[in-house]
Amino acid sequence: MKKTKEKVGTNKIKDFFVIFLFVIKITLIGFGGGNALMPVIEKEAVYKKGWLTKEEFDRMVIVTNMLPGPSVIQSISYICIKKFGKFWGSILTLLSMLPHLFLALGIYLAVAQFPQKYLYVISVGVLGSIIGVLFAFGWSYMKKSKNKINVPLWVFLFLFTFIFCVFIPSPGNIPVIVMIAVFIFLGLTEYLFYKKSKRKKKEK
Repeated sequence: MKKTKEKVGTNKIKDFFVIFLFVIKITLIGFGGGNALMPVIEKEAVYKKGWLTKEEFDRMVIVTNMLPGPSVIQSISYICIKKFGKFWGSILTLLSMLPHLFLALGIYLAVAQFPQKYLYVISVGVLGSIIGVLFAFGWSYMKKSKNKINVPLWVFLFLFTFIFCVFIPSPGNIPVIVMIAVFIFLGLTEYLFYKKSKRKKKEK
């Protein structure tokens, strides 16, 4: 019994450091916001380590994109809390982010010494990488859901989101307002389709 407890304790400590290194890795390559990093999190947390199932990961992506705040931090916190509980999971998340915060501060102080024209060149390179990663991530989800989502509906949502983001200036383009409007629209559409199909069944 004593040996079993010691083994469990050792495994917990090992898991703690494994996830600690995972969070450091994610935060250190954390350019481009949450969705640009989701493929990296998916590869590590779902396929390599098995901390989450594919269904859990998909739900996590949806929920973190609906909530205000950085989705990467929310995703990391979810994984840590799932493995170690609310208290130790929160502690692990905070500890793992400290190296990144100090590094970011150091880079900020160093970059401030560079001429601004060099920063423009770096920004163009980073933006190109982000666009490529987001396109690949979105394309993979589109392929998976092609049998579940209506193509005209998908095209409408894409065009609506694109026009909203590009042509409506900040702070008018608050995502929460769009999400609420889209959910109401989708809810009403689904409800009408449901009522229509139910009526047809009764007629038969």
